[in-house]
Amino acid sequence: MAMFVSNGMAFWGLQIFVSPIQDDTGWTRTSIMSALTIRWLIAGFGGLLTGFLLDRRHGPLAVYIVGVLIDGLSMICLFWVETEAQFVLLFGVIGGIGSVGSGRLIAAALVPKWFISKRGIAMGVAATGSGLSAALVSPIANEIVTNVGWREGWVWLGFLTVILLLPFSLFIRRSPEDIGLLPDGAKVYSQLGSNSHDSDEHSVTVSKAMKSPALWLLTLSMSIGLFSMSTNASSMVPFFQSIGFSGSVAASGLSIYGLFSIISRFFWGYVADRYTVKTAIIFQSILTSVGIVFYLSVQSQTTLFLAAAYHGLVLGGFVVLNPLIWPAYFGRLHLGAISGITQFFTTFALAAGPIFAGFIYDATDAYTWAYRTLVASWIITALVIILVRPVSVTR
Repeated sequence: MAMFVSNGMAFWGLQIFVSPIQDDTGWTRTSIMSALTIRWLIAGFGGLLTGFLLDRRHGPLAVYIVGVLIDGLSMICLFWVETEAQFVLLFGVIGGIGSVGSGRLIAAALVPKWFISKRGIAMGVAATGSGLSAALVSPIANEIVTNVGWREGWVWLGFLTVILLLPFSLFIRRSPEDIGLLPDGAKVYSQLGSNSHDSDEHSVTVSKAMKSPALWLLTLSMSIGLFSMSTNASSMVPFFQSIGFSGSVAASGLSIYGLFSIISRFFWGYVADRYTVKTAIIFQSILTSVGIVFYLSVQSQTTLFLAAAYHGLVLGGFVVLNPLIWPAYFGRLHLGAISGITQFFTTFALAAGPIFAGFIYDATDAYTWAYRTLVASWIITALVIILVRPVSVTR
């Protein structure tokens, strides 16, 4: 639910607001999208500080509640912005602080702690929230903006963020051991049968992880992948509009992407469980590169919807596979701290995507060169992860 609301309101929702904000204020797309860049950078720094809290018994609950309240209130306050600096401050800086607790880090740190043998499918289920948000939030936000305007629209999204997310704080638990359970839903070790050893998964300490080549190669690979994903995802609706489609058709294309990305969460989660996360990422990255070429050849509404559907099936997989790669190599005991550290570095790449796409558009009046860059970057993502080797583990 956190991935659905937080990801949807701030990320997918912003795409719907870009054109109305620009038309009303005259701000450049680079400056508008820079707020998203700042938001992710702040979240990266926040993850570095709060990642260790997510490994403590009551840390996740505190981080979640504070994050939801700050995130929602920052959106509500966008009603009063008059300058680009104010928009960046509220959406980027303050919203970024809130997204530390209501965004992807908390899901990436907690879900793998609850599952081992079923981790891929579990993360696939959790990640359906972001896919569902692309399918539902975009048309809802489009209707809100069309009927009440972009300023009132942010107020609606802010209130929805708080109202929908706060009740789920009742279900936040750090790990199954905190309530007398074991990973994968087991109540006692004997119930795990022949896989009982999986419940005591070996983990790499934070210091050893920091010294391993695997961590830095994975960070590089995931950084390139996150840059590619954020560049594409943050400009999907504006890209469709730039090649001649109306706002409603562009929003429909994003909804189709979201629906098929929901399916992809389960598919790629299954592939990760059935084979390895590394293998899944290699194939997902190559197939996504092909999907970018498909995007660049769109000429009709039919091909737009087909390209969006295909892209949902392949790009959507990265949302599941990225958080799965860290426990696959480093275990779950120190996952919050390791995720926080790696997110600090990968966030710079994630944050560069929106401002890169906006800069290319402002310079060329099109997104073509931005998308051509992504064809190569997804292939590089696959090539770098091929170099990663397993890490020796300790209790």
